[in-house]
Amino acid sequence: MPYPQNVQTARQVEQVVAAHGSTPATIALVDGKIHIGLSDDELLRLGEGREPVVKTSRRDMAMVLSQGILGATTVSGTMLAAHMAGIRVFATGGIGGVHRGAESTMDISADLTELGRTPVAVVCAGAKSILDLPKTLEYLETLGVPVVAYGNSNDFPAFFTPKSGLKAPWSLNQPNQVAKLINYSMGLGLQNGLVVAVPIPSKHVKSSSKIEQAIELALRESRDRGIQGKEATPFLLKRVAEITGGTSLAANIELVKNNAKIASQIARSLADINSRCGIESQAKQSRPLLVVGCAAVDIVSKVQANGDGRLEMGTSYPGTTSTSVGGVGHNIACAAHLLGADTALLATLGNDVHGTSIKADMQSLGMDTQFLQYQSGAHTAMCKMIYESTGELLIAVADMQINSLLSTQNIDEAFDKLNPGVVGLDANVDTLAIASVLKAAKRFNTCVVFEPTSVPKSTKILAALALIKEERPDVGSLVHILTPNVLELKKLAQLALELGLVADKSESRTVKCSTTLNQDIAESMLTLHPLFPVIIVKLGKEGAAVVSSSAENTVDIRHIEPHKPRAIKNTNGAGDSMVGALLAQLYKHQSLLTANGHFALASRDIDTMVNRAQRAAIKSVESSLAVSRHLSPDLLYRD
Repeated sequence: MPYPQNVQTARQVEQVVAAHGSTPATIALVDGKIHIGLSDDELLRLGEGREPVVKTSRRDMAMVLSQGILGATTVSGTMLAAHMAGIRVFATGGIGGVHRGAESTMDISADLTELGRTPVAVVCAGAKSILDLPKTLEYLETLGVPVVAYGNSNDFPAFFTPKSGLKAPWSLNQPNQVAKLINYSMGLGLQNGLVVAVPIPSKHVKSSSKIEQAIELALRESRDRGIQGKEATPFLLKRVAEITGGTSLAANIELVKNNAKIASQIARSLADINSRCGIESQAKQSRPLLVVGCAAVDIVSKVQANGDGRLEMGTSYPGTTSTSVGGVGHNIACAAHLLGADTALLATLGNDVHGTSIKADMQSLGMDTQFLQYQSGAHTAMCKMIYESTGELLIAVADMQINSLLSTQNIDEAFDKLNPGVVGLDANVDTLAIASVLKAAKRFNTCVVFEPTSVPKSTKILAALALIKEERPDVGSLVHILTPNVLELKKLAQLALELGLVADKSESRTVKCSTTLNQDIAESMLTLHPLFPVIIVKLGKEGAAVVSSSAENTVDIRHIEPHKPRAIKNTNGAGDSMVGALLAQLYKHQSLLTANGHFALASRDIDTMVNRAQRAAIKSVESSLAVSRHLSPDLLYRD
């Protein structure tokens, strides 16, 4: 819209939303940050046009933020930002779609793909008639996106006209009906959006034919001038407004306000449903995921290969070095967050530049930073890693002393505030902190997943269990899932026997074991199984091994075949990404969480989770970052 109508309409829309019982939040990118809600000054900056404003979809989001320029979000960009903020309903004019002639130009709006992967309901006046509407509806069907006509018929509106000649598959005519639909979609964990198509108010229907004629003329002009891509829609709307003498602009403003009214009523009804269920939102239907562990700065060096590929100690080699935010706990939390879990990280940082950069990096991803603990006089954890040119780790030096400063009080406060359903625990914290997490998890009936991190650190979990055993004899199942690599697994099995935490010969059990699995690995898993009901062993390029109970007194040991990366850029965060993906899936399936923190999962369900988690590991192996920024919920649930 032209200025000043754009700013005036934005303010009026916010007033309409508030008047019908919801809180308005206009979304835009301003000065390197995603803004959920804008001040008057920010609205003016966007609307006046005195500085460049970039039309911003998912594709453009990182670029616009990194350059600190103004971004006006498309439906795609707005859905992404709304989902990050936990907003389930938003109003717009109309969605993008399949452009006419797309069979040769492949011009299809990113709005449609976003609707296929982001769980936000979009209240709109359908799609603009400048588009190929039959193909648009077909594409939405392919993506699994429900399209609901709002009103007394299932006529699909075409922005300026209430009837496009096409039918939506569903129609609803009350806000509470749409809210109930959204609530059920959320409860099922579906990751797609929803289109609520609202016809233009009847008082503007008379001008529809005049506007449609103008649209056809504007379409011919755009084709003649070669205007396409993201420039097409702004040109067409502006040209149609000129041809109709402002009639289309007035209709556009009214339909946006009408959509905002309906969206506000739906959001209010959705809040009422959630309130009756004793929850505030779907994010609170599932108890949050808490990750307790290390956040650090990673310094990664990769040695350039020499002629024979051999490396001699005591000399220097050319190579590359990069710095990034890492740490096992951070990486796990980051992966789980990107994969759709409501995730908080409890970690200790120094009050220094590295601690500040870690927090800023997490905030840029929309991660929860409220439980980052700052310690004066201590420096943030750092890890220096050196890799061969093949991507395999040569050696790492970790300065993790600050992690010993995480206190029982910090842990109890996090549990009291969050009531987490699942906890991911990283062995970088000290033994007393691990014991405190296990005790708190027991009180809150929380599932605990323990990541051993390294062979020396892995044994802390057994020391913690030995401490707790002094207070209560039965320490089996305090940790529900263990995720070691092979070296950590064997060390834990050996030490558990030495400490008397497990018996050399277990009670009579029926054991089913995959024939493709190394016998030593199977025996170590069997030794530890009384302590850890589910053990998922990361085998690297060989996949994974899993042990769990498939029936009473029956232990089932399986080998999960590996996924193959297209290329290996680094292996630094592969295991962390896999654990984060496992936690994200447990977060989603909390309906299966029993009173003692166990998940009622069959062997095949666990294997499916591990198989999906390997996808996240592979994605990160193929990335230059420890945790790939291309992780998203559809990576886990696309099958």
